[in-house]
Amino acid sequence: MNVLKFVFGHRGAGNLVRRSVQIATRFGPNPERMGGRFERFMDILDQYAIRPTFPITALPMSRNPSFAHRLIDRGAELAVHAWSHIDLAALDLEAQRTHMGRAVELFRSCSVPFTGFRAPYLHWNQDTMRVVGEFQFRYSSNQTVWWDALDTSSMTPQQKEGMERGLAFYRPVAVREFRVLPFRREGFIEIPVSLPDDEIPLDRMYIHDARYLGDMWRRILDQSYARGELFTLQLHPERIDFFADALRGLLAEARSKNPKVWIATLDEIAQWWDAKARNRAQFVREGDRFRVEPSACAGTKMIVRANGSERLFSPAVFVVEASARPCVGVAPGSSREALAALADLGYIVEVGERADGYAVHLGRVERDHYAAIDACRRVIDESNKPLVRFGVWPEGCKSALSVTGDIDALTIWDFMHRFHGQ
Repeated sequence: MNVLKFVFGHRGAGNLVRRSVQIATRFGPNPERMGGRFERFMDILDQYAIRPTFPITALPMSRNPSFAHRLIDRGAELAVHAWSHIDLAALDLEAQRTHMGRAVELFRSCSVPFTGFRAPYLHWNQDTMRVVGEFQFRYSSNQTVWWDALDTSSMTPQQKEGMERGLAFYRPVAVREFRVLPFRREGFIEIPVSLPDDEIPLDRMYIHDARYLGDMWRRILDQSYARGELFTLQLHPERIDFFADALRGLLAEARSKNPKVWIATLDEIAQWWDAKARNRAQFVREGDRFRVEPSACAGTKMIVRANGSERLFSPAVFVVEASARPCVGVAPGSSREALAALADLGYIVEVGERADGYAVHLGRVERDHYAAIDACRRVIDESNKPLVRFGVWPEGCKSALSVTGDIDALTIWDFMHRFHGQ
């Protein structure tokens, strides 16, 4: 793979020159310059009791394994970021399989624990996802989502061009067309990555107003919080000195929310999403009420809506005054994927013909795309009958945040090796 041609094609000549200067200033001949940045990054996170996830490229890590263990000792989760920093989507299935095998072997030989994967450049295809499943990762974090966080009306032509290059490069899904929650692929959990990140506005659009960039992230936080969804921050550790105040402002805002924002590593999110998928509840009629018998994972909260208000409590057998089953009904033949999407939102869904037997009956739900599920949610919200559901996030939190940052290189020599595919 011609890495120089790849970078030049996606960044342009001017950007490539600026990037070369940035590399020379951000990285040194040994890991110590980056080591100082990681310490400053972790110091900020420690102020807010937050653990990050750092996907790290295996080959640079193998040259400095003690650096990886230094991060682990400070509380970071490490994830596989491929063997070398190349565009995996340009490789065929067998080449991707070989590449991943070398990465996994290096992690194991360096005694670095891992459960997740993120692709270099966030570039992937179906072969990539097949390989992730074959290697039995718990999660992948590669699906990009574009939040409405930039004011395009005030952009210069240069800034617009940089944003368009970023959109073309990362190919994100627009947030208005996507519910930003983890979802199941074949054998593992996919955790979406939020854009704009640090790279697009700073290195492509040349926006060097730190306050503007901090406001950008807080707008994403506010939107994800209002929607009850997930904000996976991507902040490359090499840029922490510029983004330090923006990060502090974001974390302070997140910690101040009430109800709370759950702040977790990607592995913790994947474990939670897998465990909560097994939450169940049985409803037993007792005259004009129902006994609710829940079975739920640790950290789950139940929500009961009745008489225009909601109560939140830990799972236990309880009674709901209701003439209809206090859950969501759907008609036979509904899409299994749609039912899973509704369950991801915490709804307890049963298949039944009688529309009057449930707090709300959605009929036959055949599609699981964003608009279809959002329409179902609105119908459920409009019902005034008693309804029982599970919380989406642990301990009654309203939304979630994960702080992540890809480690592509530790020294300037690592970048030089990248142009040889190493």
